[in-house]
Amino acid sequence: MTSPGEMVVGRALGEFAAQLAVVDLPAEVIEKLRCNILHDLVCAVGAHSVGEPLWGIVRSSGPAEATLLCDGARVGIEHAAFANASLMHARAQDDTHFPAKTHVGSCVVPAALAIAEQTGADGATFARAVIAGCEVAAAVGERLVLATTPRGFRATPVFGTLGAAAASAVALGLDADGCADAIAIASSFSGGLNQTWIDGSSEYRLHLGMAARNGIVAARMAQGGLKGAPNWYEGAAGFVRAFAGEGADPGGDWELGRRWRLLDVTYKPYPVCAITQSPVQIALDLVAEHDLTPEQIVAVRCHLHPVDRLYPGTMNRGPFGDVGATLMSAEYCVAMAIKRRAATLDGLQEFDDPTILRLVELTDVLADEGMPNLGSRLELDLADGRTLSGELVPDASTYGWDWDGVCANADRMLPEMAIDAARLAELTAAVRGLFELPNVAPLVSGTLA
Repeated sequence: MTSPGEMVVGRALGEFAAQLAVVDLPAEVIEKLRCNILHDLVCAVGAHSVGEPLWGIVRSSGPAEATLLCDGARVGIEHAAFANASLMHARAQDDTHFPAKTHVGSCVVPAALAIAEQTGADGATFARAVIAGCEVAAAVGERLVLATTPRGFRATPVFGTLGAAAASAVALGLDADGCADAIAIASSFSGGLNQTWIDGSSEYRLHLGMAARNGIVAARMAQGGLKGAPNWYEGAAGFVRAFAGEGADPGGDWELGRRWRLLDVTYKPYPVCAITQSPVQIALDLVAEHDLTPEQIVAVRCHLHPVDRLYPGTMNRGPFGDVGATLMSAEYCVAMAIKRRAATLDGLQEFDDPTILRLVELTDVLADEGMPNLGSRLELDLADGRTLSGELVPDASTYGWDWDGVCANADRMLPEMAIDAARLAELTAAVRGLFELPNVAPLVSGTLA
């Protein structure tokens, strides 16, 4: 139990979510929100080619309350959130709050969007729900992730479920007690394993779907009057002890509503893990600058920060049978970039390509204390005796794009989308005018060919 005068985390999170007001949001937070929503919707549209298995599971699931992005079928809100979040994460290119190792937006946006469709909520209500959910997920995640990841838990379904519940509760108009109950109930629905990266399986995308779905279920239960454990976070048999271990929370001020964690979210230019973005970029640059062919290369050394190198799935030479393996494998991602001179969802599915597999076997992933998180140095030994190298040390602007950067990336992804440039422009305009939208229908229709 919490000592007298000590903060009850669940209550504080519920009050923050319920009391969040658009008029109190800094301009930079509103702008970042627009960036996040557009980027994640674009990632869903860019994954349409792998949507059918998800759509087939839920397409006949009524009632017709919300829309399957890219597909257009109407299904129940939990099913829409499940399929849309799974699709949004299929490329693993969606937003990342790296301090929490969590894809906050792609858990939260599908949940809030499905409820907003059902209730007819306007764009401002949807926006408020998304911000509340992202802040809750990131606030809990950044405190615990360094303890939860080594225990085998994947951060996004552990913390993203809490965020989806907060967003859903706000979208449903619940008060502080209702929001607190929704988040508390969701804490018992949280969970997911990093073994998916080690074995290279499909659960990684389903983690997001279940987080979004379970968040809605938790909020609906709270709306119906069910109660969550008040001390779900700090209790003797609570969230911290179960997922992170006793004493894992560092303590200190949560700074809710004063430090906006949404501003720390970053984006990815390529459909690979955040850790492999820099090695892929270096490989693409070296191949283009020196007009290299795969046959010229006899050895590859990829230097990463030691923590990044040890993240589950980063070192993987196969065999490969699912995108869940290839998008995480530094060896595969670099090989794909060298062979194809591009990094695409199709390229991640060349599981048996002999050129890529040869390069994979030639690649060593090395720990380098001099590299920051998400940085890399790549060295290519050539048959003629030369060694080519490149280094990328990202700063806040490298992956923390502004609106123009997000739009430029969307334009680069257009060849992988089912929609045309005109429809992408409609989607972009809808997100830009988010706070003036009378409903969220333009956000949905913008994903449909």
